[in-house]
Amino acid sequence: MRRAKPPKHEPDNMAYWFIRHKDELLIDLDDAARRTKSGAPWIEVFFRRRLRDAIKAGKLNVREVWLVRSNSEHHFSAFVHLASPMPDLEALIWQLHLGSDLYRGRADLMRLARGIEAPSLLIFNRDPKIYRAPDFVCKCKEKHVTARNPDCAIWLKLRGYSPWELFGPSSQTVERCIALPLGKVPTKLIMEQAK
Repeated sequence: MRRAKPPKHEPDNMAYWFIRHKDELLIDLDDAARRTKSGAPWIEVFFRRRLRDAIKAGKLNVREVWLVRSNSEHHFSAFVHLASPMPDLEALIWQLHLGSDLYRGRADLMRLARGIEAPSLLIFNRDPKIYRAPDFVCKCKEKHVTARNPDCAIWLKLRGYSPWELFGPSSQTVERCIALPLGKVPTKLIMEQAK
């Protein structure tokens, strides 16, 4: 029996901010249906099975799990409500282990290392109606980017900077591959931009 396609959600012209609480893991499952090497979907291998195995091994004591649609098609977010508080660093590592988006995870870790408030959060364009209320709600209709939301007080308080401020800008230039040698790699090769 085929499962019916879930209805698409419509944004409700608000933004709902969920900051990770001490008894939560916030998992950002981008392109959750993409296939892994085994052929199984990402959400199955890297989220459900890893979470199941961590619970069975006594590594995570989970109160409840909520899976909600993210703002983008084929993207989901999971709220793992833990039975007890977990330190921030440990939670961020668990989030990565459970298949959360790698870029988001690295940025969360860097924000924690730099002491930035609310290092891990999720933003939705409609209320996901989970076990708790959002921490903040704003009237922004577009995705939060500093250039688009320069006056959003919540954005400015929690994320009012370019993501490139964490790691530096990424080059969008198409380049040919530069083969790196084994052993000591000359910095000159790292810095080269091959057209």
